[in-house]
Amino acid sequence: MYIVGISAFYHDSSVCLFRDNQLIFACEEEKFTGIKHDDSFPTKALEYIYKQYKITPKNLQAVCYYEDPKLKYQRVMENIKPQWFKNPLYSLKSHLRIRSNVKEIDKKLKEICPTVFYSTHHEAHQYYAHYTSHFEESTCLSVDGVGEIDTVSLGVADYNGIKYSSIAKYPHSMGLYYSALTSYLGFRPNEGEYKVMGLASYGDPQKYIKEIRNLISFKSGKLECNMDVFCWNKTDKSMFNEKLAELLSVPQRLPEETLEQTHKDLAAAVQLRYEEVLFEIIKSIRHVSKSSNLTLSGGCAYNGTANGKIIDKTHFTHLWIPPAPSDAGSAIGAVVHYLVKERKVRSKITRNPFLGPEYYLDDIRHAIGIRNFKKFESENKLRTHIAQKLFEGKVVGWFNGHIEFGSRALGNRSILANPTLPNMKDRINKVIKKREGFRPFAPMVTKEKQDQFFEMTDDVPYMNQVVKVKEEYRDKLLAVTHVDGSARVQTVYKYTVIHDLLREFEKLSGYPILLNTSFNVKDKTMVLTPKDAVDTFFDTDMDILVMGNYVMYKN
Repeated sequence: MYIVGISAFYHDSSVCLFRDNQLIFACEEEKFTGIKHDDSFPTKALEYIYKQYKITPKNLQAVCYYEDPKLKYQRVMENIKPQWFKNPLYSLKSHLRIRSNVKEIDKKLKEICPTVFYSTHHEAHQYYAHYTSHFEESTCLSVDGVGEIDTVSLGVADYNGIKYSSIAKYPHSMGLYYSALTSYLGFRPNEGEYKVMGLASYGDPQKYIKEIRNLISFKSGKLECNMDVFCWNKTDKSMFNEKLAELLSVPQRLPEETLEQTHKDLAAAVQLRYEEVLFEIIKSIRHVSKSSNLTLSGGCAYNGTANGKIIDKTHFTHLWIPPAPSDAGSAIGAVVHYLVKERKVRSKITRNPFLGPEYYLDDIRHAIGIRNFKKFESENKLRTHIAQKLFEGKVVGWFNGHIEFGSRALGNRSILANPTLPNMKDRINKVIKKREGFRPFAPMVTKEKQDQFFEMTDDVPYMNQVVKVKEEYRDKLLAVTHVDGSARVQTVYKYTVIHDLLREFEKLSGYPILLNTSFNVKDKTMVLTPKDAVDTFFDTDMDILVMGNYVMYKN
């Protein structure tokens, strides 16, 4: 019995596949098309699972979609009613676009399977989060830009499922607030939010926090955005109007303009206000559920800086954030929602994030072609060799096994480097990743040694929390310690290839830690195939490429 889950037509389209109620595949469409944040219907990902698993639509029991298009249509129609006379062209375009989308989605899904299950957007988020956690009971919080109409929602989860309720509705939105300010700072919304988080550490939030607090608030259980300043519900051209510049006394930064200290201070205030509001929301829901376990999902769950403070700033004891908490992961959540609601299935699903395509030795040999390489017959010898090269300062492209699901490289499609070298961060940012120099890199560390170097107690296997580097190691781990003494840590478990590599590196350096960043360059998606890996390797200043037991060198 196969069931397909789909997310599409907003951003990060994805497909997942369940067999006998177990998750066996999940991957974003962008990894097949090479189009970052591809929002199109995931045709190529579907083609892959049909071929790989030798199934056809006839083998499918159901197809599950991550939201209810008709509810979204209702929201759009309610939203544009006041705009018909003020902005008739925008209103008409919005009406026709969403109506067409509803019909197209229904048609495409029924072509896959006659049995179609529509989850709601935030329920899909919550089912994915809770059923990948190890919690029997949890309080589920979903925070994003907007689903059909909800922007913040609550779920009380137990063995029988999730009891859902809305906290905030469009146009009042934590995600849209952050995206609007991302745009104001000259970065691309739905992509540049990471840059704002990184930039925030260089600024003083107190310079603009008073002004920023006028933009969003949470009082008496109600989230409010200042819709005199924001206009995402009124036009498709901009998320804010000229009043924002008047309020901030800082002109909007254009993408090509230099980043000034003013922009860093503004980014710091944007991040601080996001955290203040988030923590107030989380504290307000603690009494709703008996559970002290919190699951967090939605696109805002990628704000690792805020995530790392939740336990300290709220009344929850444990926090779980799944590997792909944004819309991509909702494809999985939609299927889980269907299994719980329609099939009365209650079992948890795998937390394993390595769910995408895997390529084998024949694929690797074909990609290498006539190029020079060394083949290692022993995995131990390969790890020892690569650990030595990393210790010497070489930058390694690491291609292994199934590609990760989600936006984080977790060791199967990674660029690895020595975190103790002072120039390594700048080198990778400038000549390999080709991105802004202020952006930090993540350390991966063995689970058994994580609390020796970082101020953390719980595991963080999916790089979704920022924690403090212990002060005595900040000048030792220069390449992975951010300007504010923090790091977005990845916990690595025993009995994995990466764990073994970390142990080999520890023998040489004294640190079971490596710099880890995604195997891609600026504005490109993570490499999928061996050919992608080889092409990216030769297009950058990486020194060594490892694919399976093959090692390729530049010189």
